Amino acid sequence: MEFHQVVIIGAGPAGLKCAEVLGASGFDVLLLEKNEVIGPKICAGGLTKKAVQYLNLPDDLIDFQSDEIKLHVNNKYSLIKHGSAFVYTINRGKLGHWQLEKLRKFPNVKIETNSFVSAIGKNYLIAGNRKIKYDFLVGADGSLSVVRQYLGIASKRIGPAVQYLIPPGKYQDFELFFNSKLFSAWYAWIFPHDNFVSIGCGCEPNLLSSKNLMKNFNVWLAKNKIDVSQTKFEAFSINYDYQGYDFGNIFLAGDAGGFASEFTGEGIYQALVTGEEIARKIINPDYKPAQIEELLRIKKIHHSILSLLVKAGSFRTIIFHIGRLLFKTAYFRKKAIAILG
Repeated sequence: MEFHQVVIIGAGPAGLKCAEVLGASGFDVLLLEKNEVIGPKICAGGLTKKAVQYLNLPDDLIDFQSDEIKLHVNNKYSLIKHGSAFVYTINRGKLGHWQLEKLRKFPNVKIETNSFVSAIGKNYLIAGNRKIKYDFLVGADGSLSVVRQYLGIASKRIGPAVQYLIPPGKYQDFELFFNSKLFSAWYAWIFPHDNFVSIGCGCEPNLLSSKNLMKNFNVWLAKNKIDVSQTKFEAFSINYDYQGYDFGNIFLAGDAGGFASEFTGEGIYQALVTGEEIARKIINPDYKPAQIEELLRIKKIHHSILSLLVKAGSFRTIIFHIGRLLFKTAYFRKKAIAILG
């Protein structure tokens, strides 16, 4: 029977980072990706400064960066300037390819695409018609993780998100739009990239159904005279229902573990950090994953902010306006950026 010390399911940012750290340690690693190509994923591609610094990304991998954003609340907006870049976008395909290239130097890391995992057991899994044994299993397989399902962990808090990819040119600013009537406690966005612009929105599912989100999004698009008739539509989900990541010899990283922020929707940074920390935990069982503890600390803050907005109801718009005005002050802006990204 085929055997590998570590099997990682999912070659997104978390799985690739986990494989990189394990590869450097000499562990025998099998990385399985269900898609034919590693890298591309439906995602708005927004990054914060901490993610860019963590990755030490070369400039040619960053599609867009700015030291300012346009922050809209209903019909009013503020131009928020920070003095140095703090918002970025990246092409997920390019990021995945860049991470994948780092693994080429590790002969102990085997990478397989078109590998769909159909069943998981305590020390084995089934991929295609193969039974593969493992010592450790890492679920880095996104919001609808098969590893999470095997562990019996329900995902009750998954936020729906949609976007259109339109040609670049007209929209060249990083913009966030808060409208309580349309998006409840969440927002719509305009994220510029090199070859396209992501225009999308998301919502807290307990306040707004996916059907009503799409209906409201169309209202917002029409109001802002954004023509999406000849553009690409995409829908995706964000899992922020964290219920643990360490289950003996099985681990959950990134969206599979529910590490994404329920307030901002950011998940790339969390995926990278958890992928690395889980690898270090596998290498050394006594390792204390301080970076994961910090992620969870920030996650609690984001949960508190979103809970406040959910409970605010009709007062939500007032809170949005207060936040917009506070962001114009240097002290609050610095503190908020540290917490939010």
